[in-house]
Order: sequence, then structure tokens, then C-alpha cells
Amino acid sequence: MDEEDLYDEFGTYIGPDLGDGGSDQDSYSEEWKEEVQEPETVMRMDEEVSSTSIVLHEDKKYYPDAEEVYPGVEVLVQEEDTQPISEPIIKPIKEKRFAHSLKVEKQHFPPTTFTKDFMLAMTNNSSLIRCVAICGHLHHGKTSFVQMLVDQTHEDLVDVHKQQRFTDVRYDEEARGLSIKASPMSLILPDGKDKSYLIHLMDTPGHINFSDEVTASLRLCDGVVLIVDVIEGLMLNTERIIRHTLQEGLALTIVLNKIDRLI
Repeated sequence: MDEEDLYDEFGTYIGPDLGDGGSDQDSYSEEWKEEVQEPETVMRMDEEVSSTSIVLHEDKKYYPDAEEVYPGVEVLVQEEDTQPISEPIIKPIKEKRFAHSLKVEKQHFPPTTFTKDFMLAMTNNSSLIRCVAICGHLHHGKTSFVQMLVDQTHEDLVDVHKQQRFTDVRYDEEARGLSIKASPMSLILPDGKDKSYLIHLMDTPGHINFSDEVTASLRLCDGVVLIVDVIEGLMLNTERIIRHTLQEGLALTIVLNKIDRLI
């Protein structure tokens, strides 16, 4: 049969049925459908990605997390502004020394008007021991008052060319010229009847920021010596010390200092 007899004038197939030969065409059509369906799924995924829904900035994810790249590894993230650019990453080792070394040989101690054995014997008699706190406002002369008592109980110690501050044992105290920590010192001092007592002096700071040192010293002492500058008079810290002393029920002695400034 000619090919012209299989088709009409419009090109439609009018020949006999193909029979078993149609299975190849059906299988081909099924394969073609499967091939056509694959790009449909891809396009459907593309439609989901390219949706016009609004996504917040914090919900966007441009790069994978560190836990996804390195599973099972602890990741620590440091902010950029935690360390200034002027500070080195590796700091140099600095040894901080606040107080002077206490390794002083015995011959370096200045001679006293009393013997060390006599002072140690006084510690066995608690009735002859007094604890006194030297308090006052800033730069009213507390450390200088203690230094005057040290000059009276030690020999060859007075140096008119140098102001010696024995209770300021820290380097920052010497550099700033003020007391920061309360410093104790034990001396043998007589009373009005020339009876010796072992006095534990507590030189306290006068700055209001270090008032906790004054409070701790008052809880340990039997009395308070209040140093007042006659020019400045009662200051804020002076009133606070008087109020605290009365609350503790301690004996209060007022010393008027720097009277030479009135001349």
C-alpha cells in the first residue's frame, strides 16, 4: 500500500490499525511525559524561591553557619568593639608592686627611745594597750601628726630637708601625696603622769572615697583623734567622722592643726 493511500487530503491517517506497534509509541509517550514533568518540578521550585513574599533581614541566610561547616566544634564569636585598637593583642607582662618590700634587716631600723623587749613585755598587759584611730579630712595633717609622734619616740630621725611619711608604704600613696589604706604603727607613749602605754596608731585616709578604711578602723579602736585644719574648719568628711564616732561610743579628742597658717 502506498503512503498516499494511508493519509487523506487533510493529512489525517486513515490506514489500518498499527496493532502491536503502538506499544513502542505508548512507551515513548510515557518517557516523554516523564521528561516533561521534570522541568515542571524545577520550575515549581523556582517559583517558590522567587516568591514576592517579604523576608526580614534577620531571617535571611546568605552563608552556612559555622556548626554546619564544622560539625561538633565549639565556635566562639568575639565582637569587634570589645578590644580597642590602641590596646595590643598580646599585652606585655608587668609586675605590679603596690607596697614596699618588708625584707628590711634589723640594723636598718632606726633606734628608739625604748627597747624592743620593753614593748613586747607591754603586749602581755592588756590594760596598758590602747588602739587609737587618727582621723580627719583630706590634707588636714593626719600623717604628719603620726610622723611627729614617730620623731619623738625615735632618735636621729628628724630631717628638715625631707618629709618622711612612714605610714604611706604604698608607691601610689607616695606619688599622690595622700593615704589610701589605713596603716597601723605601734609606739610607746607616756600620759600626763609619765606612765607608759602601748599605743597602736591607725593612720586612716581622709579622702571620702576611702571612707570604708575609716569605718573598719573605728571598729577596732578604743578612741579617735580628730585632726582639724583651723583654716578649713569642719568639712563634710569631718562631720561624718564625728557622727560615726558618737554612734560607736568612742572617746573623741580634737586636735587643731596648722595654726601657723593663721600667723
